[in-house]
Amino acid sequence: MVSVPSISRQPAELSSSSLFDSAIASSSTAESSSAALSRHIVQLAAVHSKTSQVPKDLTKTPFYPEVKRKLRSIFSLTTFRPNQLEAISTTLSGEDAVVLMQTGGGKSLCYQLPAVCDTGKTRGVTVVICPLLALMQDQVDALKHKGVDVAYFMSGQNTEESDQVTRRLRSKGNRPRIFYITPEKFKHSSIVLHLLNEIRDDRELARFVIDEAHLVIKWGRDFREAYKYVECLRTNFPGIPIMALTATATQHVKEDLIRILGIRGCKVFWQSMNRPNLNYEVRPKKSVEQAIVQFIRTYHPNETGIIYARSRRICEELAVKLRDSHGLKARHFHAGMHPRDKQDALDQWQSDQCKIIVATIAFGMGIDKPDVRYVIHHDLPNDLDGYYQETGRAGRDGKPADCILYYSFRDVTARRRQIRDNQDCDVSEREHQEQEIFRVANFCSNNVDCRRTQVLAYYNETFDPILCDNGCDNCRDPSGIEEEDVTDMTIKIIRLAEVLIEVGKQNVTSTQLLEVLWGKSNAVANRMNMQSHELFGSGRDMSRDRTERIAHRLEYMGIFRTVSRQNGEWSTAYLEV
Repeated sequence: MVSVPSISRQPAELSSSSLFDSAIASSSTAESSSAALSRHIVQLAAVHSKTSQVPKDLTKTPFYPEVKRKLRSIFSLTTFRPNQLEAISTTLSGEDAVVLMQTGGGKSLCYQLPAVCDTGKTRGVTVVICPLLALMQDQVDALKHKGVDVAYFMSGQNTEESDQVTRRLRSKGNRPRIFYITPEKFKHSSIVLHLLNEIRDDRELARFVIDEAHLVIKWGRDFREAYKYVECLRTNFPGIPIMALTATATQHVKEDLIRILGIRGCKVFWQSMNRPNLNYEVRPKKSVEQAIVQFIRTYHPNETGIIYARSRRICEELAVKLRDSHGLKARHFHAGMHPRDKQDALDQWQSDQCKIIVATIAFGMGIDKPDVRYVIHHDLPNDLDGYYQETGRAGRDGKPADCILYYSFRDVTARRRQIRDNQDCDVSEREHQEQEIFRVANFCSNNVDCRRTQVLAYYNETFDPILCDNGCDNCRDPSGIEEEDVTDMTIKIIRLAEVLIEVGKQNVTSTQLLEVLWGKSNAVANRMNMQSHELFGSGRDMSRDRTERIAHRLEYMGIFRTVSRQNGEWSTAYLEV
């Protein structure tokens, strides 16, 4: 494990007997509908090995001899990774499957190997709906190198190339084994549905594969409506097996995915999402530019890394500062760049001409550089799912890598304000996004529980913190944990908020509230002559860090809420009780 100095923490945690017993609920709830789903789930206990023993019943299927033979002859492999053969056998049997495997777990083989087999219940063309052109191109090139007959529709093809693919798809008995298509092309091309019907009528449609399947839910809701269009597959092509692949999905996403795709009787294969080679750490966001530079120079000089930032402006400015002020080889990357500039930045980073890419979340899926030694979050990720995916781009070669997140509650407040001001989302979506930000904030402020355990709980996976092996800042911290009943201080904070806001009718920020609690004569205290009030300075006996955590937890719990009010050109977040 990478050796990184841990952050000192206050030994006291909120008492289990205090009113915080019902603080933010874990995201691992979904019991009502998951009970039915669990009957179809194939669980994997031992997940850290690269290979698994083949179950004897799977060696007796009519397609096992061909599967084993082509595993070696086409893919140059001799053994299967956990759950690969199970998923392969399921789709060759004509059944639907959802395959959840962490990055590098071997998801692609689960459909590529069946695609080259002739002994399955359904045979012919395997149609792969893939959201990313770069990922699609990489897979097409790799398959062609292996001698697999593959075709694809993607933007940028000229008319002659598209016509050639169309002719191939109409050549009964001589169609490609695998056909890749983007969700946009699948939705908007009138000829695609006609071609698929032809292939089905000729009994040469083997299966549908949906890569990065969680986007059916996530991008369908956010901005990729084309991906949601795949829900018509079961209706239009009954009897054709569907395989959904993803490296990350919460319990709710799994259930929604199965419902939308209409594959309720499917088998679900999953591996542990734990990445044992990653070191997780949350650091206070103070002098963050200097902190990042010092971290890189101390632990990862001349090594490859990714820095995630929330805005395009921050990406550009930070990359310039890293280059010009600190002599680090850095480039920025975001969706607003010209495609040629984005490709140039990516090429330089992948070829090690530049070591650091400073990016928004536009830099993500389809990026597969194995030797990324660190991922730094300059700002809060949108949710824990995003955090897992973004940190998961480190250490894909299996070697130790660091995941550092710089946290300030001010970022939480700013992000909530952005969410509430976003009129492009409906109320329910804004509430969902705000809930996810609170979960991230709860993760960051929890300086006791194992980081790995917290992240995996988001995916409904139980993880023993002993197995973390000091792989996060909380598990490395040598200080003990002492319980402290903070109910009295909590009551003081709530009472003070009521005095200032409800009685005094003041606009009060979270910072101003705490300042009065600590005995600082700010504008709010002066307007109400709070200096003589019993609550003025009543928080002096507790550390500022701890009182801040209590106040922030009250916000997490909804006892306090914030409202944005315009002050000239700026909006300010004020507390309400």
